Amino acid sequence: MHRIAIIAALGLGLAACATGGPGKSSYFSCQDGSMLKVTFAHGGATVVKGNAAPVYVRGKQSVGASVFENRAGYRLQVSGDTATWSGITREAPHRCARVAVPR
Repeated sequence: MHRIAIIAALGLGLAACATGGPGKSSYFSCQDGSMLKVTFAHGGATVVKGNAAPVYVRGKQSVGASVFENRAGYRLQVSGDTATWSGITREAPHRCARVAVPR
């Protein structure tokens, strides 16, 4: 039983590392030339693509990646230094790579 608690705690710690930690922002450069700013907090993420309005997506249980979705149809998947952002339009998902904080 004690081992299960330790493994669960380690898993939560690794999940926090994958998302940058609460209240931390990560920046991603997408293949279409746009930038994503993703701020992780309170079990979810706020995503801003370019100069668009912020979109909040809630964390969802997943194995191997951090997945966030909302009822409007937006979806963010973060795995290591890559992110995939899907909006509510029928355009293809945006594939993005983590970058240093833009100046």
